[in-house]
Amino acid sequence: MLTYYITYGDDGGTMELGTDNGFGVFWTDQGMKVLMNIVENHPDRLEKTEIKTQKGESLTVGEFLEKIEKLKVRVQ
Repeated sequence: MLTYYITYGDDGGTMELGTDNGFGVFWTDQGMKVLMNIVENHPDRLEKTEIKTQKGESLTVGEFLEKIEKLKVRVQ
């Protein structure tokens, strides 16, 4: 399992984005709604949005989407 977090906004707020369960499924959390809101309504903020893993790896939004593109995305 690998958990992803989203850091966004000027205050650097962090939320859980979701978890790759290791069996081909990505379970979303509240942070996915935040990411979708940024993509749909504030694309200019994407450059300031950072994705991190529980292991401390930093990813851009594009890199994160590439990592989960082959997974089945499920909403809890």
